[in-house]
Amino acid sequence: MARGQDRAAERRAAVAALGKDLSRRARSRCELCGEGGSLSVVEPGPAPQEPALDAAVLLCARCAALSTASSASLHRDQDTLRFLTTAIWAELPLVQALAVRLCRQLSAPWAALALEDLVLDDEIEALVRSASAR
Repeated sequence: MARGQDRAAERRAAVAALGKDLSRRARSRCELCGEGGSLSVVEPGPAPQEPALDAAVLLCARCAALSTASSASLHRDQDTLRFLTTAIWAELPLVQALAVRLCRQLSAPWAALALEDLVLDDEIEALVRSASAR
């Protein structure tokens, strides 16, 4: 048991160590909504063997909670999530995949409209599916 806890603690430390590089990449802003403030490193998709910059994003507390939220909890304040209409066009594949996954879970007309003209390449679609299966 202690060995598993040690490995988990080592992984958390390695993921947290990505924070400086992620902060530079994100310009100290949430990569999903663009807000500043307290940010944390999140691995929204399947975690690779070793923590990596391309498998992690820097998110504010609200977006970090959204990244693991059930679709039922997303429906409460759908209008506050309109920033996703911009995030689905993000240059970073992981951010785009997370935004698309969240939009697909919403029933708001604006979310469906935003997704209507979006064409995803196979890599992004695979990321969306793998994040959904998590």
